Amino acid sequence: MKRFFWSWFIWLNSLFVLVIANTESFLVKVPKDFPVGTSNHIDDQFPLRISLNNSNHAKETIETHIGEVNPTYIQLQHLQIDEVYQVKICWTALDPVSIDEMGWFIVPHSTSLQGTTSEEARIFIKFTITNDSYPTMKPGTMVPINVSVINCKLGVPVDLYKTIVYIIAVAVSAVLLNRKYSLYDLLRH
Repeated sequence: MKRFFWSWFIWLNSLFVLVIANTESFLVKVPKDFPVGTSNHIDDQFPLRISLNNSNHAKETIETHIGEVNPTYIQLQHLQIDEVYQVKICWTALDPVSIDEMGWFIVPHSTSLQGTTSEEARIFIKFTITNDSYPTMKPGTMVPINVSVINCKLGVPVDLYKTIVYIIAVAVSAVLLNRKYSLYDLLRH
C-alpha cells in the first residue's frame, strides 16, 4: 500500500512540475501618478504591444527566435492608473526554453527605446529566452510565446472568477445533494 501511495505521489508531483515549468508570471502595478494619454490613442511605433482598451484581459502570441541576444520588449497600452495586472508568459513543452530576466519598467516621455520615441510615458515588459534543450536547438529556431495581461480585482486575476464561481457551484450542489441523499452511504455501497 505504501508503495502504491508513493508512486502516485511522485507521479502527481511530476505533473505539477511540468505545468509550472511552462508558465512564468509576475505582477505590474501602475503608479497613481502615471500619466495616461487619450484612451483611443494607439502608439503603433513599437512592433510588439498588448492593448487592454475596454478589456480586462488580453493575450498575444509572439514569435521569438533562439539565439537572439537582446531581450524581448512588449509595450503595454491602455492600462488603468493604480491597478494591478498579472503578466503570464507561457510556452509549449515542445519548445524546451527558459524565460529569464522578467520584469517591467516605465519609459519616460520623449525617451528613446529601441529606436522608438513617444510623447507619452510608456510601460514595457521584458524577458529573455534561453535555450534549455539537449541537444541544443539551432540558432534562429522560432519559438511561439503566449503573453497574457490580466487585470487583478480584489487581488484575484479576473480570468479566475469563472473558476471560483464554478467551484462554489459544485460545493453548494454537493452540500444540497448530501442533504437529500446520503452521499457517503451511496458511495460506500
